[in-house]
Amino acid sequence: MFTKTRCICCAKPTNALMVGILLCLSMSLAAAQTSMPQPVLPFVERNICPGEYCLYGTWTARKTVLVYDTWQSGRRRIAQIASKQDVVARTGLVVTERPGIIRMDRDLAEQGLEKGDTLFTYTYRGEGFSAVWFHGKFYPEFDISFARWPDGSGCGGGHCAATYTDLGNKTWWAEVRLPNGTVGWVDATRADFDIHAKP
Repeated sequence: MFTKTRCICCAKPTNALMVGILLCLSMSLAAAQTSMPQPVLPFVERNICPGEYCLYGTWTARKTVLVYDTWQSGRRRIAQIASKQDVVARTGLVVTERPGIIRMDRDLAEQGLEKGDTLFTYTYRGEGFSAVWFHGKFYPEFDISFARWPDGSGCGGGHCAATYTDLGNKTWWAEVRLPNGTVGWVDATRADFDIHAKP
């Protein structure tokens, strides 16, 4: 059930609302970053579906996929998904064993970045956005579309301002339910599924 909520950020900007608007903006900026030491590894981000067009729901295996009792170390195999078999993916997480590294090739004033700065990347969100840490702050979604990939792909022309020197080591784990009711975890980074929009 949906309820209607009054948003002071969307209201007509009268003098009485200016303080509220500024407060909304400052709160939005504060929510977009968190001052913290660099994340301890392995770093786990839960309830994540990384990349463009990623969603949970019905997945069809393109080839055999192993299912484990947990995503954590010490896991054991509990089932196997056959090629062309449907399962229901329920949620997921990304484990960063080693963050990616981006080095700035020039200043990028609008992002508060200078030549020589280093950004550490974690879960890729899609559309050029990733979780990153730099200058003592963690950003859950930060635009890194200005970075050139190690193979030279990625940004182009004057938009490029940095280079990925290390893509890091990250693993996406998805929790799935099999037709017989078994629930387990699959290494979605290495598995091959067709992902459908239906739940």
